Amino acid sequence: MLSFPSGTASCSLRAPDSLREGRRRQGTRCPVATMLAATVRRFTTSALRRSHYEEGPGKNLPFSVENKWRLLALMCGFLGSGFVAPFVIVRHQLLKK
Repeated sequence: MLSFPSGTASCSLRAPDSLREGRRRQGTRCPVATMLAATVRRFTTSALRRSHYEEGPGKNLPFSVENKWRLLALMCGFLGSGFVAPFVIVRHQLLKK
């Protein structure tokens, strides 16, 4: 830390006491925001309580992983279409006059 002789200006880059000690100012939050936050919190907890989904590996996926050959065909179709699309588009553009 730098020390200055008395009578010279010093630069203080310290945060205010309220921030440094971790205290927040009371009453600075908007009441509408507080009500909205409470409503969202109540909704999410009640929605979680109402959900009755199966649990386990593969149960939360939008496709079945029970049949490995069907899964292989779906993955090849999905990934293959993304790989082939640029080539088909370029061919179409080259043939177009």
